[in-house]
Amino acid sequence: MTHIDRYDYAFDPEGNAWAARVLRRLPPQGAVLELGPGPGAMTRVLRARGYPVTVVENDAEALGALQALGVHCVAADLDAPDWSAPLAGKRFDIILACDVLEHLRQPAEVLRALLGLLAPSGCLVISVPNIAYAGVVAALRHGVFDYSDKGQLDRTHVRFFTRRSMETALLDCGWVPRTWEANRVPLEESEFAWCWDALTPEQRGALLAGWPDFDVYQWMVVATGSADSVAAEMTAARERADALREELQALSLRQQRELASLLEHQKAFAQAKEIIHTLEQEVQTARTEKLEREEEAERLRRLLADQTWYARWLRLRGKT
Repeated sequence: MTHIDRYDYAFDPEGNAWAARVLRRLPPQGAVLELGPGPGAMTRVLRARGYPVTVVENDAEALGALQALGVHCVAADLDAPDWSAPLAGKRFDIILACDVLEHLRQPAEVLRALLGLLAPSGCLVISVPNIAYAGVVAALRHGVFDYSDKGQLDRTHVRFFTRRSMETALLDCGWVPRTWEANRVPLEESEFAWCWDALTPEQRGALLAGWPDFDVYQWMVVATGSADSVAAEMTAARERADALREELQALSLRQQRELASLLEHQKAFAQAKEIIHTLEQEVQTARTEKLEREEEAERLRRLLADQTWYARWLRLRGKT
């Protein structure tokens, strides 16, 4: 496996993989600037969906694979102060920085430079590993902080982020975080599974107490430039209003269905009550008739008994 092969992977664009979820955050159209795409796992999907894509990459092997995809390639090191010079005068509707910032020595400088490359009403989509992952904390509990070829402790990571530190960096650099999404990975399925399993149940319980984001492996954030904050807020408000309108319509339809069902149940209940009332009347009539028959039978029994004793009395008197 070459250095760049470590960052190549395939995923179902319509599935629930993290890369697919990231791409679902993109507007349906617009010019895309993708930073550090490696061999182009996400780039291939972007091109298949018709986005015009410009990439910034410094790995020669990756650039060869990217050029074959028909994208505009800028060979530049994001840690270099002039990396954006070839893009002067260009604006992009969507900027992707997925699993890139943690590899940079000066990510803040890149974030500031990106402001000048964003088109009005454009957005920046970032994905970063979350160093506040319980697996990392479990490893630290055992005194372990070992780098590896990939994952949370990829040996090429030189910066580490939590949601709070990522939010602070964005705000400090003129960006406004709009939407967050978490990639949750069960600890048992992570590279830290053994560290987690080695903890006692009491230690795990104490570690997780009051920590709802313990299993967030990566954070994704969609941000806009602070200068576009009003427009972004209006757009977001319209989107929320549309979503609420759709929700209201759905609730109205559901209410209508439930009302119709309730009316049917009420009708059936009324019919059942009528049937029960009729049955109760029939039962009462049957009970009355039964009682009358029993009384008549008792009367006849007594009459028969009286006649029997009278006949015996006559025989005893010799009158029969």
